[in-house]
Amino acid sequence: LVYIHWFQPLQSFDKHLQSFWLTRSLCQCGPNTVIVPVSQVLCLCHLIPCVGQESDMHKDFYLNRYIDLELFDHLSV
Repeated sequence: LVYIHWFQPLQSFDKHLQSFWLTRSLCQCGPNTVIVPVSQVLCLCHLIPCVGQESDMHKDFYLNRYIDLELFDHLSV
């Protein structure tokens, strides 16, 4: 089984870092999560936590599109 935490769709792109910025999805004022069998997972992704004064390290992330060649090709801007 795999625990998945859903995120908002890709909406923001940081031109300086050349990465998409992600925010966790919420459901009924709590985290939007699901537990599924590993066989239902289509693709993995690597997330980098945002750190700094304006962001909450447990809420905001950057999508590392450089770790997977197929993902990089698909998301190239």
